[in-house]
Amino acid sequence: MSQSIQVAVLMIPGTAQSAVYGLIDLFQSANRILEQMQQGSELSFEVSRWQLEAGELTALDTHAGSPSLVIVPPMLAGQAYLEPQPELCAQLTGWHQRGAVVSSACAGSFLLAQAGLLEGRTATTHWQLEGAFRKHYPDVELDTDSLLLVDSDLVTAGGVMAWMDLGLHLIGRYVPPTVVQALARFLLVDTGTRQQSYYRGFIPVLDHSDKAILMVQHHIHREYGQPLSVGDMAQVANLSERTFIRRFQKATGMRPAEYLQHQRVQKAREMLENTATTVERVGWQVGYEDVSAFRRMFQKHTGLTPGQHRERFCGHSPENPK
Repeated sequence: MSQSIQVAVLMIPGTAQSAVYGLIDLFQSANRILEQMQQGSELSFEVSRWQLEAGELTALDTHAGSPSLVIVPPMLAGQAYLEPQPELCAQLTGWHQRGAVVSSACAGSFLLAQAGLLEGRTATTHWQLEGAFRKHYPDVELDTDSLLLVDSDLVTAGGVMAWMDLGLHLIGRYVPPTVVQALARFLLVDTGTRQQSYYRGFIPVLDHSDKAILMVQHHIHREYGQPLSVGDMAQVANLSERTFIRRFQKATGMRPAEYLQHQRVQKAREMLENTATTVERVGWQVGYEDVSAFRRMFQKHTGLTPGQHRERFCGHSPENPK
């Protein structure tokens, strides 16, 4: 008996159209490869578009039915994902309660959270949206280092282009790995494991009202390559260490030493990507006398060794690149 997997792709104001039609092409390509590899395959994917306009969600395709897979794609414009969307959230909840796998990419996770679907779950979103997500949904456990977080009934993907990783994963729930691999080869995309931490940069919080802490942040940005203890930073702020740590964490969301590490790793990324400076010298220039400690810290923050980061994002191959 033939099986048609209904896939609903949602379109809200600001949705990346490339993702919407890319997902349609992805599932249609999966259908063609299934037919080629499994003659007379009785499984196929049927994608329908659902548009949110003036608060109402409407199916744009006549073949739209009750979906088994629901995808909220990334958004490139506007802030509709931050606004109340009661009808959309009710529809997401209803589909989920009827057994659909509900998924999102990038800012789409905000809508899953608004619908209450991420309570008690770990989710991801684009790393640049981490602050906004934590502000709106502080009770959701967030992991913005991960590109794809998978539960049996919910999937969240991190970056804008992570819709491809998400789509391949959802297809892989229904077809053998050989089909997914063939699809990836056809599309010339990598099915290997990736993390958002490979790509995320350090964006410090500067728009707070604590002038003493802002002065320390500027000091860290200038002097990250020098030895900086918490005591040194507290002196710059003219505060006791205890008061300084409390105010710094309140203003920036990080402890001072953690903030310094992020700044150093960010500057190391820039050097690895834009210069041929050896890894050892990069480590020294960002404040690490022990190159082994630098390598460990860099990998902890990025998921890659300094050499792997350079190879992925630059291609420079200086002496002793690892």
